[in-house]
Amino acid sequence: MDTEWGNFAVVTGTAAAALLGLLFVAISIRVDVIGRSVELRNRAGQTLVLFGTALVIGILLSLPGQSAQVLGIELIVLAGTTGTALMALDRRARAGERGEGIARVLDVVAPNTITSALLLVSGVILLFGATIGLYVLVVPVLATLTGGVASAWLFMTRVSE
Repeated sequence: MDTEWGNFAVVTGTAAAALLGLLFVAISIRVDVIGRSVELRNRAGQTLVLFGTALVIGILLSLPGQSAQVLGIELIVLAGTTGTALMALDRRARAGERGEGIARVLDVVAPNTITSALLLVSGVILLFGATIGLYVLVVPVLATLTGGVASAWLFMTRVSE
């Protein structure tokens, strides 16, 4: 694996960890409202999964001495895990829908499908030894971070009684 990707791993992991902290602050500001809503709790869970996924990607990229194929397998497993968690949280959110406008907006800004699908694509490309899969990986990382920031911002500013 190219050592220059180590910088990307550090930036990704650091940003994801910091944004996870932001999410906890955002939720704690409105914990009374979010705690009462099945829909909002599950949308918050999706944001947590997105930031966690970016953090795990940073960790996987920083592991020394692994081949592109091994990273590909790890990303395929992560894509499956992430996709399953995001789908389960989405199903719960939809089952608990109370027509809250903010929940619909959170559903739109969360890059759930893009993240899972492109993680899988990146993993498969790397599994076959093509390091271009690392460039594909940049897109779901950016999607998780920007979508998660938008969600955290909405939790802080738009969730109300």
